Amino acid sequence: MGVPARGYVLCASPRSGSTLLCDLLTQTGSAGHPQSYFMPASIPDYAREWGLSVEMPEWNRSYVDAVLEHGNAGTGSFGMRIMWRDMTGFLEHLRRLYPNLDSDVDILRNVLGVERLVHLSRDDRVAEAVSLVLAKQTGLWHRNADGSERERNAPPAPPRYDHDEIDLELRLLDAEAAGWSAWFDENEIVPLAITYEQLAANPSDTLLRVIEHVGGRITGPIQTRTSRLATELNAEWAARFRRESESMREN
Repeated sequence: MGVPARGYVLCASPRSGSTLLCDLLTQTGSAGHPQSYFMPASIPDYAREWGLSVEMPEWNRSYVDAVLEHGNAGTGSFGMRIMWRDMTGFLEHLRRLYPNLDSDVDILRNVLGVERLVHLSRDDRVAEAVSLVLAKQTGLWHRNADGSERERNAPPAPPRYDHDEIDLELRLLDAEAAGWSAWFDENEIVPLAITYEQLAANPSDTLLRVIEHVGGRITGPIQTRTSRLATELNAEWAARFRRESESMREN
């Protein structure tokens, strides 16, 4: 299929609210169906769902065409989400598939129709790391607005506080943020910058900012279908981690 008239990339990090934002964008009916189409672990599932060969060692142009179709979802606008940890491999593979294109910006524009980028980050990175650790430990990643489970990747397990585990995830999240910042600077890109905190406090206003940036529109009512997972435990772990980290620095 041809490259869509307009496209965008949601540049995110884990536990930054990207699932909520993707769902809101999809509901507008004018911003495609943004998902993590190029996350390595998800590619075989998408390929199987779309009737493509799951035996291929790496995704190919047929997979890119299928991503364009499903990421467009008949709206005339292509949308996708990607984390920094997957971005380098994604771009390197696109360069191999389309060797006549030079810069990263040219690749995104000419292959996927991407003209706009949105950077979703989280101001409180300790809280982000705690959320990530809890999701990995308990296996529960998202709930629906009614409280039912939306996404689980492991049987239920009790959470256990681990300073080192939180610290490791925090370092990885710091690297994610630094990677996005350096890539934007290198490619002279000024994305629309929004935060998890803004999205959580006012989903409708944040969605309006994003939809105006990517060239879409909101034509009907929008529902928040994803429930916030954080509980008092998140705040307790974050406070404990900060106390311990401060004590280690003082000693």
